[in-house]
Amino acid sequence: MDVTDESGTVATWAVENGPPTSLFREGWRKDTLKAGDQITVEGFRAKDGSNTTNARSVVLSDGRKVFAGSSSDDAPSTIGKQ
Repeated sequence: MDVTDESGTVATWAVENGPPTSLFREGWRKDTLKAGDQITVEGFRAKDGSNTTNARSVVLSDGRKVFAGSSSDDAPSTIGKQ
């Protein structure tokens, strides 16, 4: 996803979710996200500092918060909005 920071700089992030069967049980479907949707991802940044996150939840453009399959117990941080 493309993330715009406070200064207006756009960075591309890779977002990792859980396995498809877990996501399906949580309500995800093939059309849950579409290109251009505005979303917020809460998750855990990669230890190497790269623009990769293990998503914990996703807030969809309609305001629904959907579990994303992270297995980490640490408190999430908001990565950004697409």
